Amino acid sequence: MPWSSWCARRLPLVAVLGLLGCGAEDTAQQRLEPPRPLTVMTYNVMCSFCDQGYDRWEQRLPYLGDTFTRYDADLYGLQELTPLAGEVEQIQALLPDHDPVFYGPEGEVRYPDALIMFRRSRFELLEEGSYWLSPTPDVAKSTGFAKPQLARLVVWAKLRDRAGGRELYFATTHFDNNQPSQAMSAPLVKERTAPFEERMPVVVVGDFNSKPSTEAFQTLTGDAGGFRFVDSQSIAEQWSVGGNQQPKPDYELADRIDHIFVAGQGVAWKATSWVVDLSTYGPNQLPPSDHYSMTATLEY
Repeated sequence: MPWSSWCARRLPLVAVLGLLGCGAEDTAQQRLEPPRPLTVMTYNVMCSFCDQGYDRWEQRLPYLGDTFTRYDADLYGLQELTPLAGEVEQIQALLPDHDPVFYGPEGEVRYPDALIMFRRSRFELLEEGSYWLSPTPDVAKSTGFAKPQLARLVVWAKLRDRAGGRELYFATTHFDNNQPSQAMSAPLVKERTAPFEERMPVVVVGDFNSKPSTEAFQTLTGDAGGFRFVDSQSIAEQWSVGGNQQPKPDYELADRIDHIFVAGQGVAWKATSWVVDLSTYGPNQLPPSDHYSMTATLEY
């Protein structure tokens, strides 16, 4: 049979096999779905023994749960959980579709001051880690950027998006509120994030105790250190004040100290929305925390 006739008879079969993934060299790439929008929240939930002027922790938990439910984020970066028994489990009960990542090696006192909650149906946890905001970042619970200073850390997770198999680096942190800790913590965060930023999309959130006008914020969003974080609020197509108050209160963006940053070489990020939630609850109509939750819907 002439070669041209053989090809004509068998090309349809080859095409079918390719569609079925039989014998195709790069069918995984052919099946790759475009990245889906990613909803991310950062929230300092205020420690359970910091209730002066606010409702008690037990009362505030349902308020936090309402906030979580209304925004239904894929990724939560929470701050100021304490080692007290049961707090992480209480947050897990509010987010039953999410799994936690925090500092809690077996045999040590857990330290969930920075806590990740990721949606397990969307993400697979590939790797996790932490480092401390100090001159000795690999020494657990170390301090030294300011005196006095609580031990502060970054908790990170490398995740695989089950749809398409893309990897993502997500981290949450809580900078100390004593100067010059923030200014000294910012370069360390960039240094430790850089190896991931070179290979994959990066989202870093937290209570940075740093307004946009501060040295720490300028370091994080500046070019020094090989790359810069992009503040998701600054690229938001629209931003709004959310919550249950009517009319909606004013909010001063220049005063915010909690941030959602993105980065990644060759990654074109956009934020389709950015919301700060000012809800109040209870008989005295108080917020759940001395911080407000911030939620961004991101695309890349």
